[in-house]
Amino acid sequence: MTIEDKKKIADAVTEYISEKGISQNEFARMSGVNSAYISAILNGKFTFQNSRTGEQSDIDERWFRMISRAIGLKLQKDYWPLVQTEQFVDIAGELTQAKETASTRIIVGETGCGKSYTVQRFQQAYPAGTFVITCNRNDTIRDLVRKMMDSLKVQFDGTISYKIDKISIELSRQSDNGNHPILIFDEAEYLNLQGLLSIKTIYDYLKNTCAICLIGTQDILNKLERSLKKEGMPQFTRRFKAGIRNIRPIDRTFRKFLEGKDYDKNLVRLLRDNADNYGELADFMEPALRAADERGEKLTAELFESMFYLQNK
Repeated sequence: MTIEDKKKIADAVTEYISEKGISQNEFARMSGVNSAYISAILNGKFTFQNSRTGEQSDIDERWFRMISRAIGLKLQKDYWPLVQTEQFVDIAGELTQAKETASTRIIVGETGCGKSYTVQRFQQAYPAGTFVITCNRNDTIRDLVRKMMDSLKVQFDGTISYKIDKISIELSRQSDNGNHPILIFDEAEYLNLQGLLSIKTIYDYLKNTCAICLIGTQDILNKLERSLKKEGMPQFTRRFKAGIRNIRPIDRTFRKFLEGKDYDKNLVRLLRDNADNYGELADFMEPALRAADERGEKLTAELFESMFYLQNK
């Protein structure tokens, strides 16, 4: 990473903090970068002094990369820039409304429609008070609580119940500070019964104070339907039912991605035949565009076919 790259990051962070109205300490919390490094970088100093030895050392490049990711800054050419699909607009709109009104949502969309991508962009646009938890099929209630604490950049010792209470208090504090807190559970179809009931507990504590959004596939609704007779689940469903939103289906012609790009018809046909959703389209297009760029060639159907034939071999 060059000095020019580091200066670019420093300038972008300065602008980002000013535009979003957040403090250096808040940015340090959301980015996971030590506040002393943030302060040095914003002052144009890319070294730090070891408090133990007194030696001056370069701030490691990984901290600059973490800062870049936090603000969505691309240091290299972006082969897959933002495209505001109907699904992106739907999801971002629902998240914005939920955050502003401290309400609940269950946002349901097809695999590959851009749910996680939109959540990432939303967090970059509204860093103050936006906390994202990515769920996993193997998460226990202990894992989920740990992920919530990690997202809030807090740590509490004690029982699971005690930690959930302390998480709720921290979110209430965020509200008191005017941050319009929102908890977003991405890939929420993987939440188990205990996880859902812990979210209900947080909702009951923070009603009209913190937005809570679950984002996933149709599987999340199927899971709720199957669990209706389980203890506590009718109450969970009652609290979230009015916030269920089904996102519009994927446009599998990929019009917004392909039109106006001067791609030949054979390439467009290949992409439509092979990609089933926006995520798969990106998986095909990003490496193909990069390869064409490196060769100084236009991306054609022939280059695309030969490239993926070689990969599959």
